[in-house]
Amino acid sequence: MSSSSATNYNKFDEPFARIYNETLGPSYNKIALPTLEKLLLPYIPEKANILDLCCGTGELSQWLLNKGYQVTGIDRSQRMLEYARHNAPNCKLILGDVRFFELLPTFHAVSSMGLGFNHIQSLSELTATFNNVYNALDSNGIFVFDLRLENVYSSTLNNRVLGDVKDDYAWAMKNIYHPESKECRVFVTTFQLRDIDCWKRLDTSFSLMSYSKDEVQSSLENVGFTEIIIYDIKLDLGLITEADMVCFVCRKPI
Repeated sequence: MSSSSATNYNKFDEPFARIYNETLGPSYNKIALPTLEKLLLPYIPEKANILDLCCGTGELSQWLLNKGYQVTGIDRSQRMLEYARHNAPNCKLILGDVRFFELLPTFHAVSSMGLGFNHIQSLSELTATFNNVYNALDSNGIFVFDLRLENVYSSTLNNRVLGDVKDDYAWAMKNIYHPESKECRVFVTTFQLRDIDCWKRLDTSFSLMSYSKDEVQSSLENVGFTEIIIYDIKLDLGLITEADMVCFVCRKPI
């Protein structure tokens, strides 16, 4: 993310972490869990060492840990990791930026589910992230991640509104897509109950970036990944009817 978007992200850190922990994360996991069970878990050894990038609030990391894998999670949000330490107390969790991390090639697999890579603001930064993943994977290691592609942002996601109301909290989120820059601007309003009949309002926004299938595949090839397969989660896997993302699966060669 650019420095300006990082500022917005930090401002939004607290409300987004709660929204993700209570609503968005569980929704994404309904897609991520069966996807990984089909595309990743059958192809890695028992007790494999897995790196969970953009691990968010940790539910997916804990699910992998419960299956007997060794799990390390990375996220750039301190507030997200506070939730993750509660949700996945036995996972190794690292506060870090996926664009810049450096880890030894000890991982059998790297996964990033939950659309974390759409927060990366340029193709060059996405390529840098792929290079970091490549360096962290053992030979023949598998890399699995999901993305929303630009066609989804320009159609079904443009002007979409989400929200929820609880006794002490309410939020609304609206997407506005700009096809000329391939940026989806997400506007968020939250209300937090502070006292009887006293609510605090916060308005903020952040950016998501859309990419084409071809440019992502080319970026993966440029850093050395092979056997790249792209799955439409709804059409090719038939797992979750409401899924609107694709999943890339590739390998670091031996």
